[in-house]
Amino acid sequence: MSNFRWLLAVLIAVAAIPVGVDAQQTGTITGQVVDAVTGRPLGSVLVQVTGSEARAATDAEGRYTIRGVPAGTRTATASVIGRAGQTRPVTVAAGQTVTVDFRLAESATELEGIVVNAITGRAERKVESGANVTSISVSEIPQGPITKMADLLTGRTAGVNLQGVAGTTGTSQRIRIRGANSLSLSNEPLIYVDGVLFSNSKGGFGVGGQDFSRLNDLNTEDIENVEVLKGPAASALYGTAAANGVLLITTKRGRVGGAKWRAYAEGGTLQERTAYPDNFVTLQRNTTDPNAPIYFTEGVNTGRINTPAYVTCNNIDAGTIVAATGQPLCRQDLTLSFNPLRAPGLTPFQDGNRRKFGVSASGGGEGVTYFLSADKEDEEGVISYNTLDKTNLRANLNANLRQNLRVQLNSGYIRSNVALNANDNNIFSPLINGLLGLPVQLPEGADAPFLPRQRPSYGFGFNVSDIGEIVTNQNVDRFLLGANTTYSPATWLSTNVNVGLDYFSRHDFVTVQPGRLPIAASFTDGRRTSQRANNYSYTGNGSAVATFDLRSNLVSTTTLGGAFTRELFESTFCFGSGIVEGTRSCAAASSLFEISEGFSEVKTIGGFLQQQFALNDRIFLAGSVRGDNNSAFGTDFGFIFYPSASLSWVVTDEPFFPELGFLSNLRLRTAIGTSGLRPNFRDAVTLLDPVAVRTDNNEVSAVRLRSIGNPDLRPERTREYEFGFDLGLFNDRIGADFTYFNKQSRDALISAPLAPSFGLTGELFATGSIFTNLGSIRNQGTELGVNTRVFDRDRARLNLRLSATNLSNRIEELGAGIQPIILGAQRHQEGSPAGSFYQRPFKFNDANGDGKLSRDEVTFDTDKFTVRQRTNLRGERITDTIPEIFLGNALPTNTQSITADLTLFKYVTLNTLFERRAGMRQFNNTESFRCGTGFTRGGRTATRPTAQGGCEAVFNPDASLEEQARFIASRFLGTNAGYIEDAEFIKWREASLTLGVPPALSRGFRALEGASLTLSGRNLRTWTDYSGLDPEINSSGGSANFGQSEFNTQPPVRYFTARVDFAF
Repeated sequence: MSNFRWLLAVLIAVAAIPVGVDAQQTGTITGQVVDAVTGRPLGSVLVQVTGSEARAATDAEGRYTIRGVPAGTRTATASVIGRAGQTRPVTVAAGQTVTVDFRLAESATELEGIVVNAITGRAERKVESGANVTSISVSEIPQGPITKMADLLTGRTAGVNLQGVAGTTGTSQRIRIRGANSLSLSNEPLIYVDGVLFSNSKGGFGVGGQDFSRLNDLNTEDIENVEVLKGPAASALYGTAAANGVLLITTKRGRVGGAKWRAYAEGGTLQERTAYPDNFVTLQRNTTDPNAPIYFTEGVNTGRINTPAYVTCNNIDAGTIVAATGQPLCRQDLTLSFNPLRAPGLTPFQDGNRRKFGVSASGGGEGVTYFLSADKEDEEGVISYNTLDKTNLRANLNANLRQNLRVQLNSGYIRSNVALNANDNNIFSPLINGLLGLPVQLPEGADAPFLPRQRPSYGFGFNVSDIGEIVTNQNVDRFLLGANTTYSPATWLSTNVNVGLDYFSRHDFVTVQPGRLPIAASFTDGRRTSQRANNYSYTGNGSAVATFDLRSNLVSTTTLGGAFTRELFESTFCFGSGIVEGTRSCAAASSLFEISEGFSEVKTIGGFLQQQFALNDRIFLAGSVRGDNNSAFGTDFGFIFYPSASLSWVVTDEPFFPELGFLSNLRLRTAIGTSGLRPNFRDAVTLLDPVAVRTDNNEVSAVRLRSIGNPDLRPERTREYEFGFDLGLFNDRIGADFTYFNKQSRDALISAPLAPSFGLTGELFATGSIFTNLGSIRNQGTELGVNTRVFDRDRARLNLRLSATNLSNRIEELGAGIQPIILGAQRHQEGSPAGSFYQRPFKFNDANGDGKLSRDEVTFDTDKFTVRQRTNLRGERITDTIPEIFLGNALPTNTQSITADLTLFKYVTLNTLFERRAGMRQFNNTESFRCGTGFTRGGRTATRPTAQGGCEAVFNPDASLEEQARFIASRFLGTNAGYIEDAEFIKWREASLTLGVPPALSRGFRALEGASLTLSGRNLRTWTDYSGLDPEINSSGGSANFGQSEFNTQPPVRYFTARVDFAF
């Protein structure tokens, strides 16, 4: 219990704060905020009284009312993203109401935004923070090309890398903010929705590589904005899970005024436009019979070459000269090629479809405001049984129960049903079957010379109907609940309590009916796999904020509070074979029955203290400390503390700063902070496994050691400092922000090997290692954002937003005695980026110039090997030769994006987004596998060569030398260096055209306030030199920490949608 004394003291201090009404007399400020040019009322503008917690947001008519303002001379500030903030002095008399109006001009700078801290509950102006906090205002993004929550985050913010890992409907994504901090733990950011911890787990049954997405449960129609805290310099108050950054998602709220109804409907199509490669085979004809069949039936589902009438002749054999005859091993008389993925009747692809519609209502009075919404979405992917069916309901209420008491209630319900086809590393994957398929289309008819006909043209003998029998389903019911109470017992004091629950029940299941897959013996009897899981994420935060005027120009804000989270997961799994036809239950299984349970629980309890000073409302200094204890820490490790500090200075507000016509504003900022990542559940615990043993001819229960725990295990600790500036140029027509960041992770968890004396060796034991805090990783780089109002006229307006990121990632230390951690073609090695690609280099030489490479003409390029001198313990000089060389990074080192919106005649708007990523590599394992499998199964030396085709490098006589060389190097030298390719790309992410309805055309519909039609497209084009299916996809899904490989992975599909919006 001693570990919690510090937190207990914090909570007692909060509880002891007086709750009596302040004796100081107060008044009221009211007014209206409008556009500086047109006079149009502006809603959702925050008006705040400097030096207090008194604030209010404007309604749809731009009006606001702030009660309980301390009497005296004050300063009121109006701010909203996209407009220049405005500050006005105001004198408040006790018991009186004073009117203060604001006229806000559009601005390309982003100093005036508001961030609601999910831990303290306090609304903080961005200008007060020394860290670079980025906002994504969803209302400014056309919804047409947005198909899921992940699309909102893609390419819009410097430093944020969201990777769409596949084109399969319903799958997840990988998010990295300012690189990767951990080798063993997740590098995904923390997510809060309306102040409640949000689970982004990607659990579910494996389908070969891809996984399900919880982030995309959220409905983009309900989102007001997303704030991105990019690292510990901004997220230290969030504690032991925030080292990877934090996403603060805020849903829409109601505004004072009459009911505002909005409705929309959209529909569209999904198209598969990937240029899949053909399958090849080249044959030597040994018969004069023109009707001799090429293939014969081989069992039920495969075929073989009709030998000796035909013999396969691959490029290697055709390029190998027999010394005795001076002739090649074989002749290439006949080349066949075919692409079953594009052939009518054989392709598994279709044009998918997408539908979504919804309605929302918002409004209310001074006491209560509301936002209500209901949305329905369904999508059928380019594979017909890959589907999504989702329903979203939301109800948000704000209540001003008293002048000094506000309550906010948030509730959301999500029902999601997703069906995934097999993909990536799965023999039932449509892609892997097509990419390994026959090089010919087998004709119909009993007299056809080509056989087999039962399972035509697919690599593992399955047809389109067969692979449709394997469908992995996940049904989710999810509730997001939150309550936030703000009570101000005094004008200088505000208290906040926030509690919430993110709960979802998940049912994963796969049913294969008996007799549907006769070609797969293990599936013939039918089978059922099912898992039911419950996930709970509890959030509880409490804080007290005291604000004082230390001097007329110096404001002090002190925040004290505590935080608690509990993450609980429980599941029940069953499997059975031999099910009864038509049943869908493990209870119907007759053999191989299996059942198991899963459980995990992690609790965090913490306290925090923050002190802020504001001098002349232009210099802002802040410092904070958070202390945490977590149930995943080692038993001998207690509280850990995370300090932070920041400084923000609006230089152009200083009297001494000269008036420069081109410079509208300039802010300098810097911040430093520390945050952490907790160990995984039970990483610190010694585990035992139950076993049955026989003693004296009796079977008894016993246990054996499974893994050794570490009682000293502590969280990974990441410290980051950053500095930069924000500036506005030419009356804020151009706004720019620049940031340099440098963060170092210490105490990184490394799996260190144990001595054999522990007995944890051999196949029976799970781990012969122990997690220890040993490593260190550094990420550093720069971020640049530029907003530009290129021109702004009555009939035409053009805005551009550019962002650019440069990133360097480096493992500084793995720990004494820890060898490089090998991950296939990738590795974690000191001095290199995490997950770097390392392989042995090779070279080739077509000595006889025949355009064919033999095995002997491809060799290791020893000139590129690393030679290193060292001295051994006896003082002798030793030469080490290291054949593997560094080939590149797994993560992009530089990215750029550009968004543009052009408005013509007020009612026509064009939007587009382009993104470039560079500096990373991708393992083209799809091609490597195709070539290797085609060579093995269709090779000339095979005793029963199969009907499967192969890649160009193996069977196309016109294949380039580079293609041939990388296959030979992979197959015979064991290096995949040739398949690890530069993955740089430029993608046209989205484009949309919105046509608004002018008021003159809608006058006949009195209730109609506005209408629009939006035509949009997504994933429109990719420019790249990468030769695989797509440079961005990942065969390990969104859960991949560093793996970057494509392996028969479905690329992104193209969306075209049409949408209508109505406002009443």
